[in-house]
Amino acid sequence: MVERRTQDLPTWFLIFVCPTRILFERSFVKRRGVTIISWTVGFLVVNLAFLFALPGLHQYLQHWFISLLWAIPFSRIVEIGYAFYNDAFDQLEGFQPRSGLKRSQRLKLLGCSYLEVSVCYASLYLALPDGSFQKHPTQPFEFLYFSWITITTTGFGDIFPSSTCARLVCMSELGVGLMLLVFAVGAYFSYKDNGPTA
Repeated sequence: MVERRTQDLPTWFLIFVCPTRILFERSFVKRRGVTIISWTVGFLVVNLAFLFALPGLHQYLQHWFISLLWAIPFSRIVEIGYAFYNDAFDQLEGFQPRSGLKRSQRLKLLGCSYLEVSVCYASLYLALPDGSFQKHPTQPFEFLYFSWITITTTGFGDIFPSSTCARLVCMSELGVGLMLLVFAVGAYFSYKDNGPTA
């Protein structure tokens, strides 16, 4: 099988919206033998630490640095969505997937990525101003709970967005979550496993 040769998004755009992807593709990261799965697990841990530690650090860190830190969850959401979008299209079009992962590895990566996207969105909800939610959550776990019921489309109604910005973030989480589940899983189960690339 041939690997698809397509023009990726422009580097300047990727640096702006998902610098973590640019970092992963650097040779100094690849020389250390970092796999896609270990990269994702590592960022899952980083984002969990970020979610639970940052509220207590607000008083010690400058505002610009806090804003910069919130680029990490946003970058990971874009990177995960973009990677699964490309991988699923490679599968659908019959090309060797760029990830080089077997089907079972892809499903493990999908599960870990699904959890990470939920954690990343919890951090973004935490960054929204007070008044963005009816019965505004106050603890990181409450934001994680809201993110999880949003991405799984459960929606109990005990917490719901009341501002336009919060509703837009919720809509994007629903879109990314559905894309990961329906689009990626469907593609992985429907097409044969090509195995890792040489």
